Amino acid sequence: MFRFASYLLPAQAEISGVRVVQLSESQLQKPQGIKDFRFLLRKLDKSKAAEIVWLTDDFPQMDYVQQEPPEKKKNKKQKEKNKDKKVEETVHWKPTEGERNKLAWMLENQNVFLTQYKNTAQHQNNIPYNEVLIYQDGWRKYIPALFLSQKKTFRLTKTELPYRVYPFDYQESGEKSLIWYDHDGSFTLPDLSLALFSQYQNNKKLFWNESGLIKLDTLKIKTGLSGKVFNYFSDLTNRHTRINSLSLEMAEKKSKSYFKNKIVLIGQDEHQLQVLADSLSSIDAGAVYHTPAYSWWLLPVIMCVLGIYLLWVLPLLSKTSGLFLGAFIILGIISVQPVLLILNGVWWPTINLLLFMFIGQISVYVYLSGYDILKDLSQKQTDAWFQLGHYQYQKGDYETAITSLLKCQANEEVLSDLYEIGLSFERKRQYDRALQIYSEINIRQKKYKDIDKRLKSLSGFSETRTEILSPAQAQKTLVMPDMEMPEFGRYKIEKELGRGAMGVVYLGRDPKINRKVAIKTLDYTQFNKTELKTVKSRFFREAEAAGRLSHNNIVTVYDVGEEDGFAFIAMDYVEGVPLSDFTQKNKLLPVREVYRILQVVADALGYAHSQNIVHRDIKPGNIMYNPEDRQIKITDFGIARITDSVKTRTGSFMGSPSYMAPEQMTGSRVDGQADLYSLGVSMYQLLTGNLPFDADSLGNLAYKITNEKHKSIREIRPELPASATRITNKALQKKSEKRYANGAEMADALNRGMPSE
Repeated sequence: MFRFASYLLPAQAEISGVRVVQLSESQLQKPQGIKDFRFLLRKLDKSKAAEIVWLTDDFPQMDYVQQEPPEKKKNKKQKEKNKDKKVEETVHWKPTEGERNKLAWMLENQNVFLTQYKNTAQHQNNIPYNEVLIYQDGWRKYIPALFLSQKKTFRLTKTELPYRVYPFDYQESGEKSLIWYDHDGSFTLPDLSLALFSQYQNNKKLFWNESGLIKLDTLKIKTGLSGKVFNYFSDLTNRHTRINSLSLEMAEKKSKSYFKNKIVLIGQDEHQLQVLADSLSSIDAGAVYHTPAYSWWLLPVIMCVLGIYLLWVLPLLSKTSGLFLGAFIILGIISVQPVLLILNGVWWPTINLLLFMFIGQISVYVYLSGYDILKDLSQKQTDAWFQLGHYQYQKGDYETAITSLLKCQANEEVLSDLYEIGLSFERKRQYDRALQIYSEINIRQKKYKDIDKRLKSLSGFSETRTEILSPAQAQKTLVMPDMEMPEFGRYKIEKELGRGAMGVVYLGRDPKINRKVAIKTLDYTQFNKTELKTVKSRFFREAEAAGRLSHNNIVTVYDVGEEDGFAFIAMDYVEGVPLSDFTQKNKLLPVREVYRILQVVADALGYAHSQNIVHRDIKPGNIMYNPEDRQIKITDFGIARITDSVKTRTGSFMGSPSYMAPEQMTGSRVDGQADLYSLGVSMYQLLTGNLPFDADSLGNLAYKITNEKHKSIREIRPELPASATRITNKALQKKSEKRYANGAEMADALNRGMPSE
């Protein structure tokens, strides 16, 4: 990228004070060629050339041979005296007379610049350190090597060489090293081009600090932290200094003025000579460009910022916005390079940023596109499972619904259905299943609604199931944890209305139509396995038949079902109190009101009997009365027949034996006259506060009902009208055929015998 950006740089002047002499390989292999080369060096010296540089990888050194000193004349006496003594002899050396020795002597005395162009340190001859610069070991030592570009190294020796030897690498295609390091990084040495230019400019002091600043007296050259620069004239920019290479023969023919005050470059390889000339021209023109010292930390910081953009900002943008913003960032990175290069001579190596940004942008879009496809497929799968699970939930198939809903991704609709299923399990007293559902919800979303509270309240109930509806618990105080009330079918229980021998009556609500209902339950535990099948069959048959009754004074049966060991009937919820509240002597209703109530009840019974439905448990407790609007409703149709075949349970008779007809007591087949008998007993009690038959045991009671005559009602309460005696006497006949034929007949009798105000 530097090559393209360099085309925007202004043109730079080439150095004019350079002369180039190119030697042939064969010339330096022969003594005559070496002699000719010596003559050229002598001519250059006489021409007062500014600097002479010889690019070679095999510069000659002086060769010496041993020489015996001349023997002095000695007298025989002295020779005999020293005959037996060891005398130290001095060894003398003298240079050889060869052409290479003469060339080496000339190189040493003319201070010719020499260089080794071996590219790797292990292939270089050792360089003496007498002219090296002490390395400024400052804050650079704390910078990780990962953030620094590779330094050029040379081999160092303590051997004193008589030549000016500097490193030079003509194969550097990018940045050019102006400063070289030894292996340990303790010493530095200027590059041949820098040392040569310094001598050419007569600079007395060459210095380089840890920030990459080279000082040549008043001239300053900025480099990177590794001592490297980008040259204007180089192979990288494809700009070169024009050189006119002379052969050895041609150079010898040139006049001395041609070389006066010029830098003479001598070498065998034209490319090496060109690289050195380009480097000198760039330094001379001030056209060297550098990577600033602070780039070692600023570039990683920019990389981190771009990473944050790619990972967190780009996914939040739309594809169009992301493409425009990404293109803007890439163009910004590209355009900032030539601007800084032209204005400040700074080159940022942003190719890594561009690649990171480009590849990162594509990778994020590929990932997001794949993620969107997978998310869409997953959402469609979730929607399908949710539709199935929601349908199963609405049908009440909770276990199958749970399996479907748990395959969905967690969202508000899924969690809401699971939460409602958990509440349903609570209402059904299946606390262990509710706990499992709440745990699954908590895994998918913490703090969802009151999950934490419910998990805590259910933790003590997961191993047990509270039998809150069993008749065995009827007289006990019900202690419920802070959780949902029980639920039967779709009916949600709001509170308990009362308890009886057969079960518990609840106030419930039908959530579909938001209607209050009374839920009466029947506990299957009252029956043994042999009876249970018959009881269940009879219960549903009779309850369904009762559900067909439609009368203003009969409580409507809306639904019937069974759940978790119980049968239940959902029926119309009636405001008011049972007539059993008015059977105490001090709470008796007015006689006329009692007649009116019983007339309404007898008429309703007549309607039920015409539908082949027998109540079998008519008593004040099953007749609801609202004193405010004087509304009357008969309750509990369809249950008595289920229980009258079961005679005992733990020693007590199920049902209401004090109100039973004789045939019902003996287990004979019963019909509508049995209900009219029970209504006569209820009339007797509502008018007097006493039952017609009373005994200390069930057996005595059954005997009296089937054999003895009741006490006349006016004997207990003389002020009652005579019709009270007639109606009760006929209603309490032992034989059913002597009682009122139907409810309508009894209602007519009550109407005719009703006392005036």
